[in-house]
Amino acid sequence: MAQIAKASKATGKKVAFQQKQKDSGNNVVKWIFAVLVLLAILFVVYSVFIVS
Repeated sequence: MAQIAKASKATGKKVAFQQKQKDSGNNVVKWIFAVLVLLAILFVVYSVFIVS
């Protein structure tokens, strides 16, 4: 019976850790896309001033 409780506790920690990793990964991806969009906008503004 104790083995089942240990396995269940370990599984709960594993699931919580995986969820934390998933949330952290999603946050990193959002930041990367935000920076890329910002750089694209800055490049467009820079290009407009260079051409004119």
